[in-house]
Amino acid sequence: MLLRRWLAETHTPVAEGPLRLTIASLPLHVDVVYDSPTGAHGFGSIGVLDKSGRTLVSADPALLAAACSADARARSRADAPINAPESGTLVDWLLDALPRREVDPLPLPDDLVTVGRSLSNAAEAQRWLTGHIEERLLPGVLASDGADRAELTARLLSRGVLVVVGLLGRRGVVHEEYMLAELVKRLGAIAEQHPQSADLIDHWLTSPTLTDLAALNGSQLRYRDETGAVRVRPVAFEVRNPLRLEPPAAVPGVPLPELGDGWSLRPVAITGDDGGPDVELVHRWMNREHVAVNWNQDWSLKRWRDELATQLAGEHSVPCIVSRDGRDIGYLELYRVQRDKLARCYSHAPHDLGAHIAIGEPDAIGKGVGSALLEAVARGLLAADPACRSVVAEPNVHNGASVGAFGKAGFARAAEVGLPNKNSALMVFPRPGE
Repeated sequence: MLLRRWLAETHTPVAEGPLRLTIASLPLHVDVVYDSPTGAHGFGSIGVLDKSGRTLVSADPALLAAACSADARARSRADAPINAPESGTLVDWLLDALPRREVDPLPLPDDLVTVGRSLSNAAEAQRWLTGHIEERLLPGVLASDGADRAELTARLLSRGVLVVVGLLGRRGVVHEEYMLAELVKRLGAIAEQHPQSADLIDHWLTSPTLTDLAALNGSQLRYRDETGAVRVRPVAFEVRNPLRLEPPAAVPGVPLPELGDGWSLRPVAITGDDGGPDVELVHRWMNREHVAVNWNQDWSLKRWRDELATQLAGEHSVPCIVSRDGRDIGYLELYRVQRDKLARCYSHAPHDLGAHIAIGEPDAIGKGVGSALLEAVARGLLAADPACRSVVAEPNVHNGASVGAFGKAGFARAAEVGLPNKNSALMVFPRPGE
């Protein structure tokens, strides 16, 4: 359960087969034996690896809890609630919970767990779904005034019916895809019969993500209340929507914006076996200390040549050199969110675009160059793609200078999102009027 939650809350990709990952400083290996669309993955034994990659010991709940706790606190800023002494830690929760044999810091409703463990075939699952919708989901939808869609989504879907769907799939009782298709059909019928629910149902069926609750990763987490008692205060986060059965609509590649005001950009040009001057320039910038500390991509020249060639051959992103008044000063990656890891983290629109930026020349830092460039890029991208609703970025929460530069450029901090190797501030520059 702890591993399932950590993978979901950090949006770590999962596929059947061997999986190696590091939580805090703990290197782990696990075989994924069941890849669940609702996140109810099935695992073999979880092993702790030594430096040579051999399994040392099994990772018991206490070890995993300590690693997850250390990881979550390190991902968050020092002044975040999760790092306050009075907030407690996940280990505090574990020590309190172990005597009761509880291994989930955010326990699921007992009746749903019982159902998920007791049904034995597809016919029973179908009957349960019918009854659950009539007796719990529909009344919950109709009683809602629409004021807190996220809370309702977590309670009725992510922490409700989808829990049972995942348990049944992991146990091999019925394919999750079958149950999800049935749920989609029933939700559509509710929207037709009860028009007041149409907006909520449409969100559930079409949004790229749904709200769930996090208990392992998030700067606002607390494990003790104001009295000092152990009590997990969960936080909301977004997960991939398993009810969105239709594939996302095709979107064009990444447009090249016009920046104006002395700015210019060009896609990286690759020439010769070593990549040529543009590749050498990006490689040099990425190996500068002020860039490497945040990008963590101080790679070899050959690796950068391969990376840039891969980007240029696809439709996910376009790597560019940025110039100011004719002088090359930085590196820019423009990308379609729908094709990026960020697509799992927030309810994006199909044409949303994103940007990664690195000011490579040290003498251009701290002079407002970065924020001026970011505003020019955001406005240029919105002009280049009229269907784009927002331009986004996801700087590390620890990179205060970058977060501040995006803020000065007109980006608003919309959320904190967990990614496999960091927690990011989701910065959003919306189209005016959106």
